[in-house]
Amino acid sequence: MAEVATIYRLYGANGNKTSLTGKIARFGTIDGDPQSSYPCKVPPTGQIYDSFWVTDCLGITGTFTQVRDIYINGDGNFASDWELDAAHGGGLFVGVRDSGDHGLPIDEGLHGSNQYAQATGTPGLKGLAIDTDHPYYKNQTEKIRNFDQCTPNAPLLIDSGPYTSAFYSKAWVLAVRTVPTSIYGSKSPKSITVTYNIS
Repeated sequence: MAEVATIYRLYGANGNKTSLTGKIARFGTIDGDPQSSYPCKVPPTGQIYDSFWVTDCLGITGTFTQVRDIYINGDGNFASDWELDAAHGGGLFVGVRDSGDHGLPIDEGLHGSNQYAQATGTPGLKGLAIDTDHPYYKNQTEKIRNFDQCTPNAPLLIDSGPYTSAFYSKAWVLAVRTVPTSIYGSKSPKSITVTYNIS
């Protein structure tokens, strides 16, 4: 059997993993699947709102010799397609580190430590921001990067690995940031691409 790759989203105080297979993963204002009950809000003049951050990882099972160099990227158009107004600071943002892998260690055995942090904030209104409140990213220089910069030609290195048996990767941490000129409402689904080298 070839390798089987699954994307998981981590929820709760302990980072319980939920498979996203066959699902549309949403951003919202709760630590859980927001569905349509906890949408991202547009802030009043002079404020910025972040969604609750989401923590996603790759899990691989099956037969393989080695997996390494796990990257993520988008198409460069999240802010425009979701009408977030990048010119005034809106967008989809991802946590980044000053050096090494940008991914968040979530398993002490696999990654040497578990740095998972539960998403918190004011449910139904806004979440705490990655760049000011996430323990693994807030003390870095860059802290967050506009995910529209993470294109197929410039993907973001999440986990250099290598892994030689079934594993969960380090995680990527994302949040939607809205500004007063963002447009409220339902948005079309978009894809985040995960790539890796396998032998």
